[in-house]
Amino acid sequence: MAKPFLRQLLEEQTAALSGQTFLTFGDRSYSYAETDRQSNRFAQVLLEMGVRSFDRVAFLLPNCPEFIFGWIATIKLNLTLIPLNTQLKGEALAYIIRHSAPHLLITDRHLLPEVQAVAGALPNDCRLLVLDMQENSHRVYSFDKMFAAAPPQRPLDVPIGEEDPALIIYTSGTTGHPKGVVIGRRAQTNHPLYYHKEMLQTAPGEVAYCYLPLFHVTAQGTTMGSLLGGSQVALDTGFKVFGFWERLRRNRAVVFPYLGAVLQMLYTRPETPGDAENPVRRAFGAAAPAEIWASFERRFNLKLVETYGQSEWMAIWVMQPPGATRIGAAGKAPERAEVKIVDESGRELPPGRLGQIIMRPKEPGLMMSGYYRQPELNARVFNDGWYYTGDAGELDGEGYLYFRGRLKDYIRRRGENISAFEIEQVVNGHPAVMESAAVGVPSELSEEEVKLCVVLKPEAEVGEEALWEFCNQHLPRFMVPRYIQILPELPRTATQRVRKFMLATGGVDSAWDRKTAKRTAEYQAEKNT
Repeated sequence: MAKPFLRQLLEEQTAALSGQTFLTFGDRSYSYAETDRQSNRFAQVLLEMGVRSFDRVAFLLPNCPEFIFGWIATIKLNLTLIPLNTQLKGEALAYIIRHSAPHLLITDRHLLPEVQAVAGALPNDCRLLVLDMQENSHRVYSFDKMFAAAPPQRPLDVPIGEEDPALIIYTSGTTGHPKGVVIGRRAQTNHPLYYHKEMLQTAPGEVAYCYLPLFHVTAQGTTMGSLLGGSQVALDTGFKVFGFWERLRRNRAVVFPYLGAVLQMLYTRPETPGDAENPVRRAFGAAAPAEIWASFERRFNLKLVETYGQSEWMAIWVMQPPGATRIGAAGKAPERAEVKIVDESGRELPPGRLGQIIMRPKEPGLMMSGYYRQPELNARVFNDGWYYTGDAGELDGEGYLYFRGRLKDYIRRRGENISAFEIEQVVNGHPAVMESAAVGVPSELSEEEVKLCVVLKPEAEVGEEALWEFCNQHLPRFMVPRYIQILPELPRTATQRVRKFMLATGGVDSAWDRKTAKRTAEYQAEKNT
């Protein structure tokens, strides 16, 4: 008997838990039954707009209940959802619109100007459906008017296939143009099942707090995983370091996801006597700073569950095994997948050797079917069933995986391959540094020089030369940066990943230059003598 798809699982949960709360957003709560009714009404609106099975529908929406209702509606109608990063604008937004060619784009009144600014990228037959807008205009329709008139009846079931495209998720674009990750129906179903069982581990009625944007796979796994587990999700509009723990207490949340610098920002807030008095049992995510890991757990009385994965993996993320946490490691490969480290020729490397991380699922429907409209790239990243991640890492003798950064983040300097990740790990240990990013910039001697960008902790004071001295003391000579730039913040995607290409292409004109500083010091010394 074939395993059920997500649509059937959602129907079963709605029938079993109709009166229980599923979603809270601000001061509004939605039961399982009301969520189902609202998604039915949303589906009726989509049908009224003329979309049919396999059509592509793009969402450029902030976190809001309508996003979830519409997402479920696309599942019911077998539509392909394209969740867009709400920080996109200009050519970055136009590129994805041109590449994905949606039949319908749904946004809200506040983001509509960004879409209209790139209207030339929209397909000729693409129409806009806009939330919080009352009047229709050419190709632009009021969602509110149509939703108010839509009946709550469930739409007729349409046939669904395992590889029917459920989602096209565009990568963050930290190293170049975003890629469209195509997720089939079977992978879309396995994703929240995996999240509920292994990431969230929430009991019926318990609450997961989600501040990450719903266009991101972690937020999607948290939300839909909660639904399939019979639990609740408290949805927020974004990450706010001030009042973060108060919101968790108010929502009685027992788990939350983390990404990027979130843990560091929470940790640098002044300690209070009530830090440990919160309902959270566990937080899961990636890139937990090793230097604060244990003290973060003690201070906030919770367990950090480190993971490693990509949007492409969907339901095969590496994570720390229960009761066997190894600080600094991402964890071990799950039973349903294999993970190896290979060299540039694809040969497997022994434990302790740095190379590219590759993985292979042991059953179908656990990861992407490929990149949208990029057959040449698909041919490069798939080989004999193995997916080549483009990430650098190593395995130890017990099978723990250590993530060492993107291969494209490696800097080539005077014949040496330098890991930006390793530089950053050392620099982040400086007592004045909140976070850092190392990038390669062109060198007059060919290859590259190292440029280090640093964000200081609040109230901290340290100069570029002192930071260079710290690097010179703690890093191999070939890793010590030539250029250092102190910034108020690092440019980020909405999922808190650093846009390193912006730091690299920003040049070095405004950066402190060790070579220039050394020459100036030598000149002054000579002049004084």
